[in-house]
Amino acid sequence: MRSLFAASACALAVTALAACGGSSNHPSNQTVRGDGFLFLAPYSWHKQERQNRSVQVSPKPVSPELVSVSVFPLLHPYRPSLFAAATKELDTDARQLATRLGGTVKKAATVTLAGIKSRQYELGYSKDGKDFHQRITFVLRGKTEFELLCRWTGDEPAACGQLEKTFRPS
Repeated sequence: MRSLFAASACALAVTALAACGGSSNHPSNQTVRGDGFLFLAPYSWHKQERQNRSVQVSPKPVSPELVSVSVFPLLHPYRPSLFAAATKELDTDARQLATRLGGTVKKAATVTLAGIKSRQYELGYSKDGKDFHQRITFVLRGKTEFELLCRWTGDEPAACGQLEKTFRPS
């Protein structure tokens, strides 16, 4: 498995996003599709794709709040019997990332997303005078690693829970 440093650095970048158009009679959610996955996000949030490996949406073109999914190939096929070993590696990587951000791992848990036993971390850190929260969930299936990320300041946006509830590998 590759380190989560690269994915987090990519997700931490705040970029300009394309605006969504439409009338006031639009649906409340949009289906966000990426390379091998889909999820629902608020219709008013802006979408950006990065080289078919990552898709992120945020409430404004430039915003500290976002949800994203990144896809990475695994060198060897993942099997559920490898979960304990994968968890040890991911736990170490999460602590290193939190340290690099000047924060801590607030929570580490095993969760089930899309029917797949997964590992989830909640990090807390400060940047430019703001307190950030970041939840990263690793969903491993076959030769693919999906990294679901939600980042926010203040109150957690509903889009975080929506991402976790609606994420589906395809």
